[in-house]
Amino acid sequence: MGFADLPVDYDQSIYELDSEHSALPDRLEGSGIYVQGHNRSDDLFMYLKRQVDGLQPSATYAVSASIDLATNVPLDVYGIGGHPGLSVYVKAGGSTEEPTASIGSNNHLRMNIDKGNQSRSGSAMRVIGDVVHPDAIDIGGEYRIKTLASEPQFLSVETDSDGRVWLIVGTDSGFEGLTRLYYDRISFTLTLSG
Repeated sequence: MGFADLPVDYDQSIYELDSEHSALPDRLEGSGIYVQGHNRSDDLFMYLKRQVDGLQPSATYAVSASIDLATNVPLDVYGIGGHPGLSVYVKAGGSTEEPTASIGSNNHLRMNIDKGNQSRSGSAMRVIGDVVHPDAIDIGGEYRIKTLASEPQFLSVETDSDGRVWLIVGTDSGFEGLTRLYYDRISFTLTLSG
């Protein structure tokens, strides 16, 4: 788990960054990865990454992704700077290089891959949805599972010389408030191109 698009010397007491493996909220079965962050910088990226191996070395794969999120953000609410759900964009992608955050412009932590920015996709990550759930009633209320799926083979990624690649999912937020959600299931399909 990592965070980017915030000051290097951010104040944890106001950014409230947290992540852990946790039981899903009440009325949902199983466990997932809980993430939270308070977007004080008008642009907060929270991400999970994992390296996979056993692929063809130095080969190009088409990538598809599917994610189940537990969210409690309804459509009919107002937010600070942006909507608490519609302005929290879920992205998925892959990279030969390990995705990391390092010191970049304006002394902020920036990603070393092209993830795009908020609603815009990048070459390494594409937007596949947002965190609004149409059946949610209250932002502080009951969590519900939302499934997001990319277009088939929506992205290409090249493996390294050992047949490895990094996969990444995350939220790129334009909502200047606190986001809390759970990743219940993350699934990637890699199809050898050519």
